[in-house]
Amino acid sequence: MIEHLDIQTSKNLQKSLLTHLNPESYLFISTPLWFYPQDQAQDGDLEEHLIGVPASSMVSLIPKMYAINHPLIGGFVLTKSSLDYIDFFQPTSNKNFSYAMGMKILNAMNIEYRPGVLFK
Repeated sequence: MIEHLDIQTSKNLQKSLLTHLNPESYLFISTPLWFYPQDQAQDGDLEEHLIGVPASSMVSLIPKMYAINHPLIGGFVLTKSSLDYIDFFQPTSNKNFSYAMGMKILNAMNIEYRPGVLFK
């Protein structure tokens, strides 16, 4: 759901959730790893995507495990220790951040992309 928030709100929400996370608990975040085009059906319905989240932003939070599925949607399991890396979470409001660009970032990071596979 972080893709439905503006940059600062998404950062603040993650920081707050991680701050209040029990040390033995996990936070799961699922988000497109590009600016997935989704408009709102009516004013105020909160469906519009406001940010794109590069894979580098989510991996920089040092997830305990992750999976990336088609069409480049990532699921990341974070722990309280991810809070130490929260400043590296850098989403973009650039609507030109395409699927191809998201894949290039993933490939540049040497991250395997095998839908349905969980990585630890």
